Parts: sequence; structure tokens; C-alpha cells
Amino acid sequence: MAVVVSSASGGNQALEVNPPSLPNQINLTTNGSNWYWTVFCIFGALTIGYTIWGWYVPRKERSLHYLSIFSAMVAAVTYFTLASNLGYTYTAAEFSHYMSGDRQVFYARYIGWFIVSSLFFIILHFFAGVYWVTTMFSVATAWMTVVCALIGTLVSSTYKWGYFTFGVAAGLLLTYQLIFVCRPSAKELGTDIARHFDIAVGSFLVLFLLYPICWGISEGGNVISPTSEGVFYGVLDILALAGVNTYVLYAARHVTYSRLGLATDSPAKSVEKEQVADARLSAETATHV
Repeated sequence: MAVVVSSASGGNQALEVNPPSLPNQINLTTNGSNWYWTVFCIFGALTIGYTIWGWYVPRKERSLHYLSIFSAMVAAVTYFTLASNLGYTYTAAEFSHYMSGDRQVFYARYIGWFIVSSLFFIILHFFAGVYWVTTMFSVATAWMTVVCALIGTLVSSTYKWGYFTFGVAAGLLLTYQLIFVCRPSAKELGTDIARHFDIAVGSFLVLFLLYPICWGISEGGNVISPTSEGVFYGVLDILALAGVNTYVLYAARHVTYSRLGLATDSPAKSVEKEQVADARLSAETATHV
């Protein structure tokens, strides 16, 4: 927290308090750290905003807000770590397009993505009303994408592109799930839900396509600097979480949670309870007979 105070009083001193382990290599600059502080503030404000918004939502309809609050909180912690020049290691750059040497890579970013992506896709799948097994399959696929990207980042040889390929393949499978599994399910819930889902997923898939491009020209190909990499990833994260995720929350407020199967007193659960009760009554009757 001393870094934040010093930033407000005498400029950003994060790189002085936490200097790079290898100062003469491909490192984050002060401008890059400044950008990360900006993104940290955005996600911190988003966390507070989601929390205040949740107060005005009935308790039985807060599930998506709880997930969103935690997502924004994790994103804020992640960018605090990046802005402080922590949570990184070095990997020998395979190419010298930007400059030769060891490149600073932030594994903290991938830890944040691992958590936030899980919650984000749970929110999308809940809004589409899909079965929980389908949701967990998509979450596991998202994990595969992030883990492969992380391993590829830590590999200095050309074998990193093998992990990049595995991650892209997992991303394509996740795209299939959203378009051909979740989208039909959303249509069954109603045209209004389907329309909101199409807007959210369509916007997200455009961003989703840009993530591997950013990886390819930063950690993968060493074409741009770590600072430019941070700007690229930061804009994508802001648009995905503060943009798409917020839109889903907005759309969810215009439909009843019973239609999504998320309300505790939803008709679907009431029917299920009645069926269980009828089955139990039939069994007791048969026993007495």
C-alpha cells in the first residue's frame, strides 16, 4: 500500500520498490506500471459498483452478482500485482523482433485468468439455462486454454507453439459450446433472453479472438514490448469483464430468475419437488397394499 501512497504523492515508484530481477533485459516500464495501476482502479471501482448494485437486488436473485463481484475482485488483485511489478519470471525470447534477451512474463496474469474465466463462463451458462454438467465442461475447457497459454509462456523453445496450438484448440471447443450448445438453450428460454445472449456472446467472441493474437505477438513472438502487451491485454480484460459481464447482469435484471432456473422458488424446482412427493406417496401406497 506504500506504493499506492508514493504514487499519489511523488509519482509511481513501483519499479523502484520492486525493481526487475534482470534490469538489462526485456522488462516492464514505468508507463506500463502506470497503465496497470489504471486498470487496477477500474476493476476496484467495478467491484464496489457490483457490490452496491447487488444491494438493490432481491437476495434470491443475487447469484450472478456474487460471481461478478468475486470476478472483479480477483481482477483487481491481479492488476495490483502486475502494477507492483510482482508475480513474474523470465523466459528466453525465441525471437528478437523487439529485442534479444530474456523477456519478463507475468504468471500472475494467468492465475487471475484461471479464476475469472471460470466465473465468467459460469455466468454465461447460467444465463443460457444449460445443464450444470455442460457448464463444468466449458469451465474445464477454459482452464485448458489458460493453462496451455501459461505453459507456452514459460517455454523458451519453439515447443511453446505446441502449447499455443493446444490452447487455441480448447478455445475453439469453447466457442462451439457457446454457439451450438448454449445458444439453442437460450432460445428455448425466450426470444428476449436469446437476443441478450447473442449480443453478449457475439461481443465476447470478438475479444476472445484477439487474446491469442496478443499472445502471439508478445510472449510468443516477442514482437511488442511488455508494456504494449499490458495495454493490449488490459483493454481486452476491461471490455470483457467491465463490458460484456456487466451487460449480462443488466440483461438478467430484465428477466425473472425463475426462467433461468436460478430462483429458489422457481416453478421448475416446485414441479420437481411435487414429482418426488408423488413418487414417495406411490411407494408408500404400494407398500401398504
